[in-house]
Amino acid sequence: MMSVSPPSRCRWPRKRRGVTIVETSLVLGLAIMFVLALFDFGRVIMMQQLMENAVREGARQAIVNTSSMTTAQIQATVTNYLAGQQLSSVNITIYEADPTSGANIGTWTSASLTNCIGVQMTANYQAMTPTFSMLPSLVPLKATAVMYSEAY
Repeated sequence: MMSVSPPSRCRWPRKRRGVTIVETSLVLGLAIMFVLALFDFGRVIMMQQLMENAVREGARQAIVNTSSMTTAQIQATVTNYLAGQQLSSVNITIYEADPTSGANIGTWTSASLTNCIGVQMTANYQAMTPTFSMLPSLVPLKATAVMYSEAY
């Protein structure tokens, strides 16, 4: 019968005591940055959708109330629809639009029944994660809505 000697103690774990903590901190740091960048990317998509809905609501107000609303009132409608979201360099333009290209061809108050009114909004989104994330620190966003005027 063969005797089995007890396992000897291995000495290398003593040399690697702090390595696990260092590796864990590096991996967790990168994983948290990746998750935060995903949240930021999701917020960019949400802000783009919110801007598109806001300009659509502004265009709807403009086509229904061409004679009774002012440019400032349409801009206030679009801004209120953003629900206080933090955007910088917000610019809202209301104009008479070319039906085929959507290009600006004049003032929106002169649009008749067969003409289109366009509302365009440009803004910058400030990323929440640090600048070394997957997104740039400022993301330019643009939304446009063009609708036929209902004015007589």
